[in-house]
Amino acid sequence: MDAPHTGHRQRMREKFLKMGLDSFEPHEALELLLTYSIPRKNTNIIAHKLLDTFGSISAVFDAPFEALINVDGITENSATLIKMVPDLLRLYKNGIDDSKCLNTIESVTKYFSVAFIGLTKEEFKVCCLDNGLNVISCSTVAKGTNNSASITPRMVAEAAFKANSSNIIIAHNHPDTYCTPSEADKAMTRKLRTSLKAIDIDILDHIIVGKDGVLSFKKIGLIPFLD
Repeated sequence: MDAPHTGHRQRMREKFLKMGLDSFEPHEALELLLTYSIPRKNTNIIAHKLLDTFGSISAVFDAPFEALINVDGITENSATLIKMVPDLLRLYKNGIDDSKCLNTIESVTKYFSVAFIGLTKEEFKVCCLDNGLNVISCSTVAKGTNNSASITPRMVAEAAFKANSSNIIIAHNHPDTYCTPSEADKAMTRKLRTSLKAIDIDILDHIIVGKDGVLSFKKIGLIPFLD
């Protein structure tokens, strides 16, 4: 049953190995990816259905699992494979970043620029540093909706205590909006800094990652950093 597509699939794989995905159209990249989860169907048709449904290849990867499996031809295996791609990219970029010393605003924004790749819901992260401002750990302490993640001083303090760290950087994402801090973001930061300072935990910066880039509270004068 697979015979009509075997030659085409092999040619696509050879093209990828020789020229990379830069030589592919978006539907071709999806088509090739789907060959690894759909053995005996024309994945070109399914790739076009995905793009027609969600509008772009990035929107396909960001689509909820439940929405993906509603597309004709997409099984749970295929939806899982699609959802793995942004997470693999995030792991890859974190892995090649050898600079884990966050002693400048530039190093901090670079570190967090890849920390939220592929996340479609708001998440709040706490990055714990040693006295030399090297990363000990970076963990997600709260997850929310598209535009909200509840956070308390206790959540942040627990992450810092677990890492035995008194220097932390907090970060969250705005999946659907810009990285400009809201009044709620500013109020939350003031509350966290005041509460945690009382137990000798210093918030060095607050990073917001939005669809337009990365913002540092320190850089725009909202937080002291490396005084």
